[in-house]
Amino acid sequence: MKVKIFAIGFAAALAVAVPAFGGGPAIFAKAIAVGTMKPTTIQTKGGAMVLDSITIAPGGNFGWHVHGAPVAVVVTHGTLTVFDPSVAGCAPFKVPKGASFVEPANHVHLARNDGKTPVTLYALYMGLPKGATANIPKQQPAGCNA
Repeated sequence: MKVKIFAIGFAAALAVAVPAFGGGPAIFAKAIAVGTMKPTTIQTKGGAMVLDSITIAPGGNFGWHVHGAPVAVVVTHGTLTVFDPSVAGCAPFKVPKGASFVEPANHVHLARNDGKTPVTLYALYMGLPKGATANIPKQQPAGCNA
């Protein structure tokens, strides 16, 4: 019985001591994706927060769509081409690796890969209502030719 109690006590002491001997920090954070962005005001409602890792093959596109919640995007490889009727008369703009942008909920736009290599990005949907989908197809807005 004394051996069992000693073994349990020794294992508990070792479990407490091992993290102290490891020399590593108690909390470790690693940036998965970093992108620069312009100032923005994000208004969200309650709901799910969803982080998607997305790869778009050369020539691939999302089609015209809106999001069921605000979304923050960081491009980690390649260059994404975006068409937004509220930006420069729907002229395409490029979002290269290391850049980011924010889209409000229910704002129509199109994003595609015009390059020769895959585009990878992270999309963080903030406040997605229960049962809502992240991407909702829409018709091409007037004045946009993508």
